[in-house]
Amino acid sequence: MKEELLFCPLGGSGEIGMNMNLFAYGKPDNQKWIMVDIGVTFADDSLPGIDLIYPDPGFII
Repeated sequence: MKEELLFCPLGGSGEIGMNMNLFAYGKPDNQKWIMVDIGVTFADDSLPGIDLIYPDPGFII
């Protein structure tokens, strides 16, 4: 089998903040994955006491 490079944008790509992207490389039966560019965004006045908002990768792990 041939090695391949995969890209999976999970959200926020092309925006400021809240980015989360997955990259994979290798043969389909033995790929290695890396999570890249896990961004944060600043909360606005509608969320008092909250300074930063960041994505939760728990659903992937």
